Amino acid sequence: MSAVKKYLKEETQWKQLGFEHLKSPDFYLSPWQRNRSSVPLLIFRMFLFLGTLAIVIASMVYYIQNAMYRFWFIYLTHWGLTVILLTTGFATAVSARCHFYGPLSAEFCLPWYVKTFWVLYNISVPIGFLITIFYWSVLYEAGIEEEMNHGLDVAVHALNSVIVFLLLITSKHPSRLLHFHHAIVFCFIYLIFNLIYHFAGGKNPDGDSWIYPVIDWSKPGVTIGIVACVALLLVILHMITVGLAAARDRIASRVLHPTDSGKTEQLPLRQQQA
Repeated sequence: MSAVKKYLKEETQWKQLGFEHLKSPDFYLSPWQRNRSSVPLLIFRMFLFLGTLAIVIASMVYYIQNAMYRFWFIYLTHWGLTVILLTTGFATAVSARCHFYGPLSAEFCLPWYVKTFWVLYNISVPIGFLITIFYWSVLYEAGIEEEMNHGLDVAVHALNSVIVFLLLITSKHPSRLLHFHHAIVFCFIYLIFNLIYHFAGGKNPDGDSWIYPVIDWSKPGVTIGIVACVALLLVILHMITVGLAAARDRIASRVLHPTDSGKTEQLPLRQQQA
């Protein structure tokens, strides 16, 4: 119990709102490896990025073929998928940069691209889980099939969570409790878009005045209640993400016993691995 109190005391300090983290290798090394090679995580992240890119392209092509390309951008699902694509892209870029040009320095502050990756990661993981839960528990049961193709529907609304989960368990950098607001701000921006789209006369592919039937601004009371429930669920999912990250680190530290390779941190990692 004392360990939990200590953890909560540390995680709820105001400084945790920022992006200070002295162990910069945590952003390009996996907790499941014994050496200091950036190659394994670089390759894995590249596969995640290419897999996400394939899903995005397939979804967009399907909408274009059905002359509904303008509707692709109105769904939170596709917004979330785009963020996951950016997250895996930045994750790959961070690993590649460290592999070819050497380790990061966190002496003063982390580079902007690492901070960008961290923010995108904080958004994409809980959002990915939220989209999967919300779609299959609410929308699918109501007969809503966004992709109009079951196979693509599964890829967009299920594989997205698999991708962010794999990104989560193979990453080493921390997930902080106070970073929950990143995903909340993202959803708030979408909510503003949803509201403007409705009152500007926007329609869904079936000609309805709402994007999602459960978020119908002609029924503001019910809609606001649902939005509040979704926001609460998003906070819970962020806490679950933090818990999964803590469990990941604890299990990895018990299963593996990383040893220092003794190679200098001043050389590009590709030279260290030679």
